[in-house]
Formats: sequence, structure tokens, C-alpha cells
Amino acid sequence: AAYTMTPATGVLHWMSANAQRLGICVMQPEDEISVIGMAIGASFAGSRAMCATSGGGFALMTEAIGLAAMTETPVVVINSQSAGPSTGVPTKTEQGDLWQALGAGQGDYPKAVIAPLSVEDCFYMTQHALNLADRYQIPVILLSDLLLSEHNETVDGLDAKKISIDRGSWAKLNGAKFKRYVDTDSGVSPRAKPGMEDYFVFTAASDEHAEDGHVISDVDTNPIERKKMMEKRMRKMESIVLEMPPNVLLGKPDADLTLIGWGSTYSLLAALVEKAEASGLKINALAIRSIWPFLAQEVAQILTKAKKTLLIENNYTGQLARLIRQETGFEFTHQCLKYDGEPFYVDSAWAVVRRVYEGKAKN
Repeated sequence: AAYTMTPATGVLHWMSANAQRLGICVMQPEDEISVIGMAIGASFAGSRAMCATSGGGFALMTEAIGLAAMTETPVVVINSQSAGPSTGVPTKTEQGDLWQALGAGQGDYPKAVIAPLSVEDCFYMTQHALNLADRYQIPVILLSDLLLSEHNETVDGLDAKKISIDRGSWAKLNGAKFKRYVDTDSGVSPRAKPGMEDYFVFTAASDEHAEDGHVISDVDTNPIERKKMMEKRMRKMESIVLEMPPNVLLGKPDADLTLIGWGSTYSLLAALVEKAEASGLKINALAIRSIWPFLAQEVAQILTKAKKTLLIENNYTGQLARLIRQETGFEFTHQCLKYDGEPFYVDSAWAVVRRVYEGKAKN
């Protein structure tokens, strides 16, 4: 595990304090490029690896995230968002990196992006991300933020029995020449690691390659093999989408107003729904946890049945609204956006909710 940059330093502090007890290696290298490089190297060597940073550090990591995708090396990257751009307001919260995560790394490649909903959810979603990364040999990005990373909260309990570790598919001797990137129906090729039998020697390059790892991107170009390898990698998405964590619908399905948010706004949405029930108002809320691949059918079914909608998120441009429009065609008539570095507060958000509910808000 390698870490750097506020507000992700809480991860570093906890991991380093517990490293000896847990039997893990924790490093804080000189910069974010080294961080992601060490994490990918550790994973390539056979270890489970993750790293954590904020938006500025994540920007430096994106080329290497593409390396992990091309070499099909599992890695988990936590982006604990703060207010940007650049170092922006590093001690304040924001949800401004959704599209940065979606566009991380050049070209098309399979990946997953998950936005934990709460402190408790961070515990379970980190394990789920590690399993997804190992099972499908992909980069997985966790979009947390300063609000989740840097506040104290008591939870009822974290159940380790709910966690199972899946390291994915590993190669076995079968008498044939080992092909690290063998074309399979699932798109997942059995892995090998340094130190295994000589039989498993292979090349893992950042350039495009054939099934045996032979580079086909320079002198020895091969459009047919390139097409096959691209389709092999992208085929993983057909299974990944089935294993993405479900989004959460709060309140009763039949409501006069549906609130929508993602990640850390979950606690606000829950408080607003509770307040609405106490006030006799029919309001529910959809908390988005799976950012990519996006669960478009599930989201569209809820939004198209909604009588009225209000999007709530911590950024200037309504980044989730753009993603939902792209994936479902749904347009929000009302948005509540906050970008002053502060989280949403229930009372001020409730005032907006009431205005929309009563038809007094401008579109």
C-alpha cells in the first residue's frame, strides 16, 4: 500500500499505525507518480495493492492507471476529493472529480468507479474494489471526499464476516505454451507472477501486444491482433456491470419528489427523507454508488417514474446530472449545487427541497 496527499492522509495514518499488526507494507514515496508505480509493481509481483490521494495527485497517476489497464495488473486507487482545481482548497470538501475519474488514462479500457456512501460503506466498498480489481485485472477507482475522510463518526459495527477475499484466476501448468493475455470468453486471462516456474515467462508491456505478450505496436504492427486484444479487454465490462454494488433508494417508491445524489451526500439524502416523513411529505431519494459502469437501466426506471426530481451534489457543473443525461437521456429540471468548500447542511437543503416540492422553485 502506498499513499500520499491530503485529505487521503487519514488512510496513510491508519494503515501505517496498523501495518505491523496486519502484516502489510505501507510506503509514502516522494510523489504521486512513484506512488502509483509502486502500487502497480507490488500488484504485478503478486500482492494486493492500493494507493490513496486527492484530485491533484490523481491527475499525476492517470498515465500509470492506463499502464495497469494495458498490462492487466489489478490496482485500487482512492481519490479523496477536495475543492479544486489544482490544489484549490485542500482542507475543504467537494465532489468535483467524477469526470476526472471517468476519463483517467488515455484510450478505452475496462475499469470500475465506485463512490462509497458512508464511513461504514467505505469499509465494505474498499474490499469490493480489491476483489473486482483482482478478479478482472483492472484499475478500480474509489471516489471518496474530505467529508468522508476527515470526520469522526461512530458506527454500530463492521462485520468482517461479510468480507471474502477473491484473488482472481491464476495460471496453472497444462503442457502448452503460456499465453499471459490469452483470448477468453470472459476477457480475463489467468495471471502469473515473477518467481513462478520458468514456464510462465512472459512480456508485460505498456504497448499493445499479442496473446503471448509480444509487442505489436511498433515495427511488427498487427491490426487484427490489436482489434482482438482490445475486444478481449473490453469484454470484461459485460461481467463487471453485474457485480457493481447496487444504488440505494431511500423512502417509499411512490413519491411526489425524488432527490438524487451520489457518494457522501447519502447522509444528507437520508436526513431529508426522514424530515419529509416527519412533515407528512411524500419524498424519496436515490443515492448513486456505482459511477462506472453506470447502472443505467436501474436509474432510468426510477427517474422516469418520478413525478418531480431534484439533483443534489457538491460541484458547480452538476457532474452526475451530465452522466445520467449521457447514459439515460434524462434531464433534471431542478438542481441544488454547492461548491463553496462546505458540505450540505440539512436546514438550508431542506429549504430548497420545500420550494421544489411546493412548485415555488425556478427551474
